[in-house]
Amino acid sequence: MLIAPSRIHQATLALLNVENRFNRRLQYPYVLFTASEEESALISEEEKQKIDWITQGRAKLAVLTKESWDIPDFYDKSRVDNSIHTIGFSFGYRSMCRFYSGFFWKHPALAQYDWLWRLDSDIEFHCDIPYDPIERMVDAGALYGFVQVNADAVWVQPSLARNVSEFLFDFYSSPNSAISGSNGLPAAATDVNHGFVWQGKEGIEKALKGEADSTEWTKMCMYNNFEISHRSIWESEIYTAFFKHLDRAGGLFYERWGDSPIHSFGIAMTLRKDQVMQFHDLGYQHQGWAYECPQLDRCTCLKDGAAAEFDDQGYRWFNASTL
Repeated sequence: MLIAPSRIHQATLALLNVENRFNRRLQYPYVLFTASEEESALISEEEKQKIDWITQGRAKLAVLTKESWDIPDFYDKSRVDNSIHTIGFSFGYRSMCRFYSGFFWKHPALAQYDWLWRLDSDIEFHCDIPYDPIERMVDAGALYGFVQVNADAVWVQPSLARNVSEFLFDFYSSPNSAISGSNGLPAAATDVNHGFVWQGKEGIEKALKGEADSTEWTKMCMYNNFEISHRSIWESEIYTAFFKHLDRAGGLFYERWGDSPIHSFGIAMTLRKDQVMQFHDLGYQHQGWAYECPQLDRCTCLKDGAAAEFDDQGYRWFNASTL
């Protein structure tokens, strides 16, 4: 969990909810990140003691590296300032997107863990969880878990899809990759889920040729403020090259490229459908937004308000599921 000192009370409530719903039984440890030593110093001893009590001593604080948070030197700072002024989304928000897109699994505090479960500071699980979601993923052969699909906005990231398409062409057309003989398409992996992010066969073909843009992008993203992933995804050759390409392109600060679409593009080019699991029975809600309320005795939510008639149609995109 990445926390800001101004949200420490929210984070404390979120941790209490997680403990009450499942983790007092599972006993998984927590790593609570702050962006800097200065921010870490703003968390009082009283607040640290509350977190220690809630988590039974299983939480530790860690400070992000400057490499993963600060604007790299190759960025034009004036362009960054102009973008923030023009479309909004603070430096801190964009740094957060970059951290989750390309760095979180590299932090020394997470080095000992193969499975990484992201939490946010303003969340609520409306259901008790009587099983271990990670064990369920292992049993199903899944490497990535999420709760819902949402469409993301193009206006804050107008060049993202084009840059992804250019990367796909460059990656599969490199001297280390064979070129197929049909339609001039690179010999990309055929069993991954390109159809989640590119519209139809034509959209996928244009993407692999480096010719696609936002017109071919489905805009679909996996809601990654809840995310369970195996580190092998992020350490793979293709995802490592993918993030490096995007970072050098500059859109993480020149525009507002989100970590959710970046992860979704990355998962689509990396994993098969059956390696991605959607959880329908957690009653997970973020920032009061719409969410899925399961009709189960172990859930305290009602199917009204933000949960009324919720249907993200995730079944259209993935095979692995908890229901």
